[in-house]
Amino acid sequence: MDSLAPFDDEVIEQTAADVGLDAATLRDQLVDHYDHAATTPGIDELVMEWRRFLPYEPLVERTGDAYVLAVESSIWTEFGQQLSLSDTELRAIKTVHDAQARRVVDGTNFDGYDAMVLWR
Repeated sequence: MDSLAPFDDEVIEQTAADVGLDAATLRDQLVDHYDHAATTPGIDELVMEWRRFLPYEPLVERTGDAYVLAVESSIWTEFGQQLSLSDTELRAIKTVHDAQARRVVDGTNFDGYDAMVLWR
């Protein structure tokens, strides 16, 4: 499975250029984020857990190959800490997820939450 499959390459390239990161490094960090989510406890399980325990419905859209989620900023902060990401690196990853989510779910308002796209 290609954990970068849900993301358009142009989104990754543009985000890397905008924040001053190497696109290959950003791709690696996106893979690391996915791999971390997939192993603790697993993508389907993680989404199910968030749906059961968050005080709102985080699942915005489920496509044939990805979940589009609206998550609290603290969830992203926790991922950033667990992966030892700098603020710039975390911002870049979040930007890729946000741009891709908005391509999948046209015009959806994330109501103050941050987008996250996870390959199913």
